Amino acid sequence: MLETLANVKLALGISGTDSDGLLERLMTSAGEWIREYTGREWTGGTFTEVHAAGYTLVFLRNFPVETLVSLKVDPKREFGPYTERPLTSFVVHRERGVVESVDGPFLEPQDGGNGDWPGALQVVYTTPSGATPVAVREAFIQLVGYWYRLTRTAMVQNHELLVSQQSGTEMKTWPWPAVSGLPRMPAGVVQLLQPFRAPPL
Repeated sequence: MLETLANVKLALGISGTDSDGLLERLMTSAGEWIREYTGREWTGGTFTEVHAAGYTLVFLRNFPVETLVSLKVDPKREFGPYTERPLTSFVVHRERGVVESVDGPFLEPQDGGNGDWPGALQVVYTTPSGATPVAVREAFIQLVGYWYRLTRTAMVQNHELLVSQQSGTEMKTWPWPAVSGLPRMPAGVVQLLQPFRAPPL
C-alpha cells in the first residue's frame, strides 16, 4: 500500500471508523491503478526483467535500484550461469534505473535490427521499500479522495444520478461531474504521476 489508512483519513479530513472498509477497498484499487498507469511497482522488492540486448542502455521499469543481483546475456534466452556478465562490464545508474554497457551494445546488433536481440538480456535487481516519492503518495491520496466523494455522493442519492434533491425546505445540489464520475481520472492525479511513468520495454 502506498499510504497508511491513518494518513489517508488525516489528509481527507475523515474521522471515526465508519468508512474504513470503503477506504481500504478504494486504497487497493487506487494502488493497482497507479501501478498500471506508471508501469512500476512502488512497494519495493526483487524483480526479474528481460530486455533487448542489442543496445548500450537498458531502462529498468522500477527504480531507484538498491542492488543489481545479476545481469545475463544469452542469444538462446536460457540464461544459464555461464551467461552472467562481470560487474566491470556495465554501470548501474541507480537513481534512474538505467544499466549502461561500458564497451558497446550487450550483443552486437544484427543487420538492420530494430529492437535487436529481443528478450536476450535478463536483469535481476531489487528496489528499496518505503522509497515512494511524495508526489506519488499525494496522487494516491487524491485518487482515493476523489473516488470516496463519488461513492458517498452516490450513496446519499441512492444511486439515482441526481443533480439536485429537496428534503423539506433544504435543497442539495451537485455538479454533474460529481454525480456522473466524469472525468474518471482527475487531471491533478495524472499530472502528478506523469513524470514517474516507466518507458515501454
